[in-house]
Amino acid sequence: MRTEAINTLTEYLKLVSEVRLEHKDRDNQVKQDSEPLYRGQSQDFPLLPKIARNNKSSQVLEKESFMLTELKIRGHRHKDISQLDVWGLLTLAQHYGLATRLLDWTSNPLVAIWFACYENNPQNKPHVYILLPHWGIDHLDRESIRNTKDHIQISILRTRLEDSRVIAQDGWLTVHSPSRKHGKFIPLGEQEHHAEGMVKVKVNPESRKEILKDLDTLGISYQTIFPDMEGLCKYINWKAEEI
Repeated sequence: MRTEAINTLTEYLKLVSEVRLEHKDRDNQVKQDSEPLYRGQSQDFPLLPKIARNNKSSQVLEKESFMLTELKIRGHRHKDISQLDVWGLLTLAQHYGLATRLLDWTSNPLVAIWFACYENNPQNKPHVYILLPHWGIDHLDRESIRNTKDHIQISILRTRLEDSRVIAQDGWLTVHSPSRKHGKFIPLGEQEHHAEGMVKVKVNPESRKEILKDLDTLGISYQTIFPDMEGLCKYINWKAEEI
């Protein structure tokens, strides 16, 4: 996986532009109908879905199956889920915090670097990961793959949730399944056929506050990422830190 380092938001945006242009010049690997996806993290954690972070074994999917069954039984009291296919149910579960095989991404690079930087923790080491469209990863065909047991690779999934936060964050997902060769989940970017389609961006922790200020001027902040009363109050708290 290619690794870069940036100190400012300007450097980050320049890098994003360069990476996109470089990749589009590689006609043998780029998928012209796909756009790069971005993920911000406070640390350089392996790119694994929540269900597989403590146990990479394929056996954890039994836990996922149990939880989805429970969600079908109990969830109707809170939301109409009767019309959802399994991928819609997984997306809904992921959105509300259930441990699933899904990993969150965004199509907006500014949103990604905000998520990398927003936590005020001196121990954090912000990173942004760029997933470039390449032949080793496809968009999930929901019509032909209707059961999680039939999914055997890493796929890209666009969420259909009509949720204000998902819309504000330009949310996308990757769908993960255990490697057939290794019998366990492998972090995205560590498999050879995905490595060339990934870029890791190290963000200087000392630049975090300045980057957040610059993002605010561009309309990326708590109140736009979380467009509700909670997001507004957190935004006001953040603004008040300078007083």
